[in-house]
Amino acid sequence: MELIFCGDNARKRQFLEYRAGLYRGDANSFCTDEFVVKDMICQNTDFARECEVMPVLVTHGGNVVAEAAIIFNPKLEYGQVAFFEAEMGAAVAADMIINEAKRLAKVRGMSKIVIGLNGHISYGVGILTEGFEHKNSFDSIYNKPYYREYFSHLKSVGLSTYKRKKADMELLLKYPADGVRVRRANMRKFEQEAELMRQICEKTIGKTFLYFPTKEGHFYQLMRDLRPFLKNENLLFAENGEGDTIGFLFWHPDFNQMLKGGRGYSDVGLALAYLFKGRKINTAKLNAMGALSSRATVALLNELNAVLGDRFEYVETNFVWDNNVPSTLINKRFFGKPHRRYEVYIDEVD
Repeated sequence: MELIFCGDNARKRQFLEYRAGLYRGDANSFCTDEFVVKDMICQNTDFARECEVMPVLVTHGGNVVAEAAIIFNPKLEYGQVAFFEAEMGAAVAADMIINEAKRLAKVRGMSKIVIGLNGHISYGVGILTEGFEHKNSFDSIYNKPYYREYFSHLKSVGLSTYKRKKADMELLLKYPADGVRVRRANMRKFEQEAELMRQICEKTIGKTFLYFPTKEGHFYQLMRDLRPFLKNENLLFAENGEGDTIGFLFWHPDFNQMLKGGRGYSDVGLALAYLFKGRKINTAKLNAMGALSSRATVALLNELNAVLGDRFEYVETNFVWDNNVPSTLINKRFFGKPHRRYEVYIDEVD
């Protein structure tokens, strides 16, 4: 076997094509998650350009059997093995990637690597370990079910997502949030509103495991391709009596429900699918929420319930760390049992 660094555009295309081919025909996989992979591999955003991004392939007999991006960012003490993909039975290839990441981390004075963080939490985190029977939702991680066995000997940290019928969830929204006002974003000022979201995120979600600070424009660049599909109601801000922003909630329809799994779509194809099949979406995705007080949390959830009305049957959350006890308790209260489970893996640098 040979480990090859993707140092030119031809190799990067090979990296992206291998991933697309691996999931071709998989009805539970959707091409919408390829945009984030491409942004990082090709370093299309300011955040990606501030990282060291080293895509690598492992080949056997001239055929790719595994790949990943080895990523370093000076704001995070861990080296990263991101966007890992592999054939079944490729444990040796997986070990080659891990060992190379550890070697490079040691050169940079790092003592640990994390497998399953894709550059930044906002770009994606986790190796899916349970929930393969469900079609993947928009902006969630999906991977082959055998990946867990490649990392089972390593220390793991769990994450979960949740999903529940909206009618069952709203029965628990009994409490008023006196003194908190919720406003809808002005999407004509999308760049400024995305920056406000980032600033509140730094004060709230910024305290979570593996998060590290981002620069101005981070969320705008991450979300700008989604802008044509967003309305004012998709980004909510909680404000106190003085008009200070004390929380945010970002949600969107599960756009994957308008697509067929296991195939690619052009930008035009995605737009046409939304135009003609958008009404078939029955799940709203609570993508991210951060609040500086419990009253702000309640106010945002109450407003989300009002905004969704009777248009959606289900509400699904993005991930929460299992060891984040307050957030896990909130999710279990409103959404019940986990819908999907994920893990990241930590390895010590020798």
